[in-house]
Amino acid sequence: SNSGYWVCCGQRICMGCAGENEALIKKQNEKNANKKDKKPIVRTCPFCRESTSSSDREHVRRLEARALKNDHVALNILGGSCARGYYGLPTDDLKALDYWIRAAKLGSLEVCTSIGSYYCGGLGVSKDTEREALFNIVGALRGCVIARHKIGVSEYESGNHEVGIRHWMIAAEAGSQPSIDRLKKIYNSDGKMPGKEFIS
Repeated sequence: SNSGYWVCCGQRICMGCAGENEALIKKQNEKNANKKDKKPIVRTCPFCRESTSSSDREHVRRLEARALKNDHVALNILGGSCARGYYGLPTDDLKALDYWIRAAKLGSLEVCTSIGSYYCGGLGVSKDTEREALFNIVGALRGCVIARHKIGVSEYESGNHEVGIRHWMIAAEAGSQPSIDRLKKIYNSDGKMPGKEFIS
């Protein structure tokens, strides 16, 4: 991605703008290095000018504040943090799923494959392939290429080769490298893998 999420204000800011902001702060600090009356300028958000989080605890607190404002990106990050134990949080599959479901209800496309993976692996919930498929469909309809690729895998491996390939072609056009690799493998298999006739 060419932009990053800033938890202070919930904005996505391009990496170029963020880099320019940091360069200006660094330049100003170098200029003021020998001035006793000047304190170093801390790293700030290019949009709202709020200082960045000074600790994991503060970062989590800010994410929770954004979550209370129905920020689905913050909910997604909190879900991932609970799933993997980031920012000093204990690993908690149920809590991760709760954050992700809340984000999905708010329109997040990224969380759908995470929820689907949890139902696929039975993490914090009973294993349920139908729910996994449902969340992948929702994600694909919202524009998630990962979800689209997963549907392609499911359809192709179920024998629905044409349907699977169509999903991979849609995902490939959107830049999905795994889908591109699958299509290349089928095309170059010299008939050993079914479906080449559906790839134009």
